[in-house]
Amino acid sequence: MGRGPGWQAAFAVACLAAGFLPVAVGYVPEGAARLAGSFAVPAVYLALALATRRSAAMRRYWEIPLAFFGLALFVLADRYVPGFLTADVLHSPPITGNPLASTARGTVVVALDELVLTVLAVVAVLLISRSSPASISVRRGRFGRAYVIAIVGLVAFYVLTFRALSRSRFLPVHGAVGLGRYLGLTPALLVAVLANGFLEELMFRGLLMSRLNVAFGPYLATFIQAGIFASWHIGVTYAASALVLAVLFAFPLGLIGGYLTRSSGSIIPSSLFHAGADIPIYLAFLSYTS
Repeated sequence: MGRGPGWQAAFAVACLAAGFLPVAVGYVPEGAARLAGSFAVPAVYLALALATRRSAAMRRYWEIPLAFFGLALFVLADRYVPGFLTADVLHSPPITGNPLASTARGTVVVALDELVLTVLAVVAVLLISRSSPASISVRRGRFGRAYVIAIVGLVAFYVLTFRALSRSRFLPVHGAVGLGRYLGLTPALLVAVLANGFLEELMFRGLLMSRLNVAFGPYLATFIQAGIFASWHIGVTYAASALVLAVLFAFPLGLIGGYLTRSSGSIIPSSLFHAGADIPIYLAFLSYTS
């Protein structure tokens, strides 16, 4: 960045904090404070991006706060727009008046709903910055090692997840999942994991990593986005130990996704690999369905 390693380190820490802030607001008790914070965070990031764009010294970095605006905009929409879905669908028993609860369709609806919200947030950022989808690696890219790793990984996760069902206590499934049921759940399972894999890769390896690269270069940008990605998983509700999930699962997955995206020039391989890694998690969701 031209301002010395100390300044770069401070900026990296600031980016890590900025990336975590949108989800940190969710830890505030429900009420006026959380509502105000949820709207204030994207507004501040957008204002900061526009102010940075007007600064001759900082103009080249203005799309970094704009990327954080996109992440915060998604969190805002996800927190308030589809609340009637996410609160009562995933790994929930049947609920009177909610036909989606405890159904495979409900899990798929949530995944597709969040995919749409992500795409809308990213499109808003691209429109503001007048950038193309290719600038955030939304393209076919180079077919090579990254694609092979991604496809092999997706298939391996699918096969090994079923093999682990009968011999591992690390898959928190509800009830027995035999081969017939596993195959029956496969269409919903694949739709859900592919949707979630793509939306998270679009945000973190596509939008965020590409913008951080301007300030930090490829290697440090990859580590920063992986750290932010991991921080978003600290508060998940589907893990017995969210911190362990963030450190041992989400952070390495963020690094692998960064590598696959950089190697191919596309988020498609990282999305496929990410989808495979999500199979055990979404199988746990779907195991609650009748």
